[in-house]
Amino acid sequence: MTPKKAANTRARKGRSRSRRTHKQLFIDKLAELAGQEQKLIGNITLRAALDWDESRYKRIREELVAQNQIVVGRGQGGSVGLATALGSKGLTLFVSYCHADEDFKSDLLKHLEPLQRLHLIETWHDRKLNAGEEWDKVISSNLEKADIVLLLVSVDFINSAYCYDVELERALERHAENHARVIPVILRPCMWNQAPFAKLQLLPKDARAVSLWTNRDEALLNVAEGVRQVAEELLASS
Repeated sequence: MTPKKAANTRARKGRSRSRRTHKQLFIDKLAELAGQEQKLIGNITLRAALDWDESRYKRIREELVAQNQIVVGRGQGGSVGLATALGSKGLTLFVSYCHADEDFKSDLLKHLEPLQRLHLIETWHDRKLNAGEEWDKVISSNLEKADIVLLLVSVDFINSAYCYDVELERALERHAENHARVIPVILRPCMWNQAPFAKLQLLPKDARAVSLWTNRDEALLNVAEGVRQVAEELLASS
């Protein structure tokens, strides 16, 4: 091989190594616009920054969603965000529940786990208390830091002085101050209609108690999808 041909071969190899795929370009531009934070960027903004036609943009976006590299948001025009942004931290989700509903809570956490892997949320509940901690102070501290508060509503929740008079009251105060989003989840039929949270949008769909669904997984999936929508909305507006 002549020196000229060798130089041309090295140049071609160099260009090949430096050429980024469409997926890499998408991720890199999204990271640049998001500032390596876990927040959503509008599809219109990102497509304009990439200078791509709509067909290519949609194709690459769908491939990245299927590979769980990005998450999608709703709203006008839609939005996308990095699923594993460097140093990203999900929204803090506080679970307020009565221990009589431990099984419901445990099953719901399983359905929320995919949202944690996507770095949308990080859950906290009182089973994360460590030995020797002052439980009321730790619970209060985590409630104050929560971005989302799930109220797992049942007759036992309503009859619990701590859940109803302490956690619920403070959660609704933070909701009114726009410091947190409160989401009531009806687990079992009870007289919740006159409760102070009755004016809020409830889950599952149509406020039908989880225990009344033929398939509990279907009910809890509906709840998890509702939580995802709220998380995406909050991240998009942050």
